[in-house]
Amino acid sequence: MFNKLTVPWEWWTTYWFKLTPLFNLAISRIIIVGSQLFYLLVPGRDGTIVSQLVNNSQLPDFLYNPLPILKIILLPFGLNHPPPVVLLLVILALTIITGTFGLIGLSTNLNLIIFAIGNILIQAYIYSFSALYSHSQALVMISLVILALSPAGQILSLDDLRRRIRQNCQRKSVDTFDIQQEKSHLARWPLLLIQWMFAIIYLDSAMSKLLKGGLDWMNGYTLQYYLWQDGLVWDRPLGIWLARQHTLAMLSSWVAILFEATFFFVLVFPRLIWFYIPLGICFHTGIYIAQNAPFLKYIPCYSVFIPWAELVGNVSERRRLDGLTHNPEIIYNKSDNHCLTIITVLSYFNWFNRLTFRDLQTQQSTQSDNMAEIVPDDYKKPLYLVLPSGSKRKGFLAFRESLRYLPPLWLLYPVLSLPFISKISANLYQSMESRQ
Repeated sequence: MFNKLTVPWEWWTTYWFKLTPLFNLAISRIIIVGSQLFYLLVPGRDGTIVSQLVNNSQLPDFLYNPLPILKIILLPFGLNHPPPVVLLLVILALTIITGTFGLIGLSTNLNLIIFAIGNILIQAYIYSFSALYSHSQALVMISLVILALSPAGQILSLDDLRRRIRQNCQRKSVDTFDIQQEKSHLARWPLLLIQWMFAIIYLDSAMSKLLKGGLDWMNGYTLQYYLWQDGLVWDRPLGIWLARQHTLAMLSSWVAILFEATFFFVLVFPRLIWFYIPLGICFHTGIYIAQNAPFLKYIPCYSVFIPWAELVGNVSERRRLDGLTHNPEIIYNKSDNHCLTIITVLSYFNWFNRLTFRDLQTQQSTQSDNMAEIVPDDYKKPLYLVLPSGSKRKGFLAFRESLRYLPPLWLLYPVLSLPFISKISANLYQSMESRQ
């Protein structure tokens, strides 16, 4: 009897807690949190979040019917009436600040918890004035809570980067690491849980359409009605045009039903994501353009389906098979803490293995092939870059040139190349270098 019970339990734990790259979870954190910050800062179809909070605060109190979740959050404050707008704006500011910290990975879990609670409070307050509910918000809110309770900040975070820098400076060496291959048993369940939420939401949507409208929902006329309605209300020319195309409306109805009813297959056959995810992006983008439907928030959440670590590994392997392995070589002085800090940062974002690192002592004992000779005076610089062409860079120029080979840091290169910023950055780099 005991053995019969342990088999399902082992399957259950293996399914939810199988070793999974933390890289996948961290990328999802960055995309989902970043998109929610964008939503809080950029005007949507109902205006900015600030304007919605201010407008609702001016409504009569008898229209205020707080949602249960809002009552729970505000319970410690003893607020049985609408919270003052000043408090709401302070909460919004705090939410944006903690979301930014959660995005960059500073005290990640704590800030993500506050960020999630702040978003739920703000959205629940807006919905507490007889506003039409948008279930697209629910998925995002729950996803934020799941990320806050997960090891989403264990890598690709300032916390992790600072820890690695501290360790390398203490050891006076840089251990090469491949963060996209670092795995955890706790990295799988958050991704799977959000994936299951997608499957349930889509299946519920398909069942709702079929139960309420039956096969008539796919006759084209139903969709034409909604296209006319939303196209006129939101002034959507594409929606009005599509409302006149019965054949297209009928085909779109069938595609929508089949997409929603069969989306759960991606949980059984993961390779199907390369069909369903692009189709879902087109689906939600299309109904946004045609009907102003607020489901674009689903698209960032699709990131939980993508095997990011595998994609990065495939790109690196493709470069190796194509013979593109003649990398620039960074030579550094491991006795210099400032240099170790820079090398750790560069190594942290060397996802595609486009840079090769070699400490000064190793370089002196075993000169690498196909590299220009380096004269002894050049070694006075703690950081040195030798390009495949044989040209050399030192100090700040070596650091800036290295950014060209690190896709995650590409945006920094043109910024640090601006004359004014380049001069300030170079002086700052030399100042930090001279202190060592």
